[in-house]
Amino acid sequence: MTDILSDYEKAMSVIDGLSGEYQKWVRADLDRLEKAFHKAESDKERREELIREDVFRAAHDMKGQGATFGYELITTVGNHLCRYIEKQDQFEDKEMSAVETHIRFLRQIIEEELTGQGGAKGSKILKEIEVL
Repeated sequence: MTDILSDYEKAMSVIDGLSGEYQKWVRADLDRLEKAFHKAESDKERREELIREDVFRAAHDMKGQGATFGYELITTVGNHLCRYIEKQDQFEDKEMSAVETHIRFLRQIIEEELTGQGGAKGSKILKEIEVL
């Protein structure tokens, strides 16, 4: 049991050491997400492909790292965006607006450093994405 605890403590120490870097990484992921979205917006012929591949991949990367670094809300919103993309048959104005709303919330979470579940602002974000 002591070895397991020691390994856990070592892992947590490494994660704590990387926490300062997380803001750089997540901002780069957000930039990639926004660029992919804007490319999909302007390329109607390839829109579905770009959303399902590039936008989905960037959102998936963000959700995968969020909770590890104390940003559970990024994980939740990123996961919701991925599931939203998966269940859509098309990406017309309504669907694109919903994708953009998710991205706007991810930016807000990062810029306002809404760690954990984000308190009252986080609750409001979650209520808004649930209806998308």
